[in-house]
This record gives sequence, structure tokens and C-alpha cells, in this order.
Amino acid sequence: MSDVANPHLQRHAPLYAKLERDEFDSASLRQPFSIVGAILRTPGAVLRDLKAEKNLSGYLACLAFTTILFSAAYGAILGLFQPGVQTLYSAAKLPIVVLGTALLCTPTFYVFNAILGSRFTFRQTVVAVLFLAASAALVLVAFAPIAWFFTVSTKGEGFLVLLHVSVFLIAAWYGMRFLSTARKYLGYLDATQTPIHGAFLVVWFGIVILVALQMAWYFRPLLAPGPEGPVFHTGQRGLFFEALEPFVK
Repeated sequence: MSDVANPHLQRHAPLYAKLERDEFDSASLRQPFSIVGAILRTPGAVLRDLKAEKNLSGYLACLAFTTILFSAAYGAILGLFQPGVQTLYSAAKLPIVVLGTALLCTPTFYVFNAILGSRFTFRQTVVAVLFLAASAALVLVAFAPIAWFFTVSTKGEGFLVLLHVSVFLIAAWYGMRFLSTARKYLGYLDATQTPIHGAFLVVWFGIVILVALQMAWYFRPLLAPGPEGPVFHTGQRGLFFEALEPFVK
């Protein structure tokens, strides 16, 4: 079937045309924040670099740095509900949640996509997953001023939990949207393989959300001072469903 008659190509033709015009010099990755502009304005160029395995080490370093810095900034805002040491602890714990979730879910992403026909290397897979993490962290820092205002101006713990969970879900959606765009464009560039399987991507996103919720419950970057004051980690075990008990009683 020709490209003209292919309904998938016709439907996404404007997207592919835009991505084809994107330009980004990966040499600029020496400036860590250049990856932010690349994610927002030139995703097509970075996805072509990913496919060609061009400067993957630079992408790995910049994506990890951006994820840690931006999620730490939002984590500090979480901790402002109880200013002091708790603010520092929250700033340290949220990057563990965001980056840790991404890394824990990477082997599953790699193995099952390989089973379903992907020829991505493990390094390419790590970079792809870190694009999700960095995109999500970018959304977190975009909401940071709003989150800061409500955190310092209200005493409603329930409202703040709802606010922050909503922001996290929006951030996760944006990160997954980037991977969905990557799946479509990489398939357009090379129709002989499926670097990211569409149906599995949906399943994997559900896995990511579950892992993220459990990580957030276990490390408690939000509202977790401990019985004797702020502690970095209580060591308490359990499931994240327990956090819902105060809201369903």
C-alpha cells in the first residue's frame, strides 16, 4: 500500500511533517538545560538521534540531571508544608521517586518490546524512558509556582494531597505522551520494526503508575514528619492503598 493510501500516515502527516523539520545539535548537550528546549521544541531531532544512537551518553547525562534537579525543586515545595529539615528531605526524596520509578520499569520496557519485535539496544531504551522521566519533571517544575502558593497559603492537608497528585498525574501523562509520539515517529522512520509497541505501551504506563504510587508511599516525600519529628525514611512497609484510608472513612 502506498504512503498516500495509508490512513495512518494521512492522519499523522502534519505531526510527521513538523517532526521532520525539527533541528537540534546534540553537541549543545554540554549545556545541561539545552535538553529542555529540545524536548519542548525539537522532539523530532532528538528522536532521530535516538534512532541513530547519536550521542546517547550526552542524552543520558542531561536527562538524568534535568530529572533530578526539577523533581528536587518540586520536592522542596512539597516539604514547605512543614518547613525546615522536612523541606530538605522532600527535595532529596522526590528525585528518588521519579528517577527510581523510571529505572525500575526500564527492564520491563526493554524485554517486552524486544519480544514484540523491537531492535532497540538497552542504552536506547534507557534514554527513551529517561525522556519520559525528564518530560514529567519538566511539567512538575512548570507547576512549581502554583504549588508553592497553595502550599504556603493553606492548611488543608487533603486539598494539598489532591493538588499534588493531580500535578503528578498531569506530569506522567505528558511524559507518556512524549513516548507515544516517539512510538509513532520511530515507526514512520523505519516501518521494518516496532521500537515501541503501542498496546504494550498502554500496559506499561499502568505499571509505571503503580510503581510510582508505591514509591511515593514508601518514601513519603509529602507530609511525612514521623512520630518524633522529620526523618528521611521510616522503613515502614505496606501498600499505597493505605494512604487512601483517611479519605474513604
